[in-house]
Amino acid sequence: MRDLKDGHETNIAVNLIDDAAYLDQDSYIGAVCGRYANRIEKSRYPDENGDVVQLAANEGEHHLHGGPDGFDRRLWTISDQTDRSVTFKLTSPAGDQGYPGTLSASAIYSLVADNRLRLEITATCDQSCPVNMTSHAYWNLTGTFDKTAGDHVLQINANQWLPVDDKLIPTGEIRDVMGTGYDFRSPARISDMQPHASQGFDHNFCLTGPRGELRQIATLSDPTSKRSIKLFSTEAGLQFYLAQHFNDAMKTENGVPLHTSGGIALEPQTYPNSPNNPDFPSPWLKPGETYRHVIEWEFS
Repeated sequence: MRDLKDGHETNIAVNLIDDAAYLDQDSYIGAVCGRYANRIEKSRYPDENGDVVQLAANEGEHHLHGGPDGFDRRLWTISDQTDRSVTFKLTSPAGDQGYPGTLSASAIYSLVADNRLRLEITATCDQSCPVNMTSHAYWNLTGTFDKTAGDHVLQINANQWLPVDDKLIPTGEIRDVMGTGYDFRSPARISDMQPHASQGFDHNFCLTGPRGELRQIATLSDPTSKRSIKLFSTEAGLQFYLAQHFNDAMKTENGVPLHTSGGIALEPQTYPNSPNNPDFPSPWLKPGETYRHVIEWEFS
């Protein structure tokens, strides 16, 4: 990010020292997660015929961010590139991590304005399959990754959120944010809010506005540097995660160790565990259909 006053550039996206470091950790830093971002309870779900589909588990008995060999660990192919965009493609064969059908995915990153980055994710599958893909970028607007991001100010366009159990699986309840430590309808300093003590912030917020329409869903800002990000998405939910697990062994490209809570992930997506909850927005992609999720970040 370039400072308008002096032209100095500051990196605000958490990164690691080299390619190997990304495979050595399980933080999904900067990844596109799939086939299904977030958690699926007990790594299984009933298909449209009522038959149980068993997935690969990688968080205890649960399935997280596509499994132990999810899309974050794959080498995507660059299929097209210009001076303002790059297109990545990936094929996931039938049975991959337990999922049915062959899925073809693409992720197009493009600069739609000098201060606005767009990610368009699409996918098709030749069998009915739950699909939920997102970006897992971590942000620290100070540009100093050995400091906490907990003093950032966050605003989310959501009147409701999803309580979770001790394994971070949604309980199925949809609860109003009013009167809770999860009320970010007005800008609030994250460190001033009071989430569930043992869970921190790792929860889905039920976004206002129609799913499928690109709309502003959140704003993240840093009072000290005055930097901010406006976040836009076409999805129904936003997973807000304040990192709780970074450690000194995880270093940036400049050799700086990451603070435990040195990054904030804002992951637009459908609701977690939706294949097991028919009351949640549908995650199903059927043959002949195209999954499409657009995310935009506007920096100022």
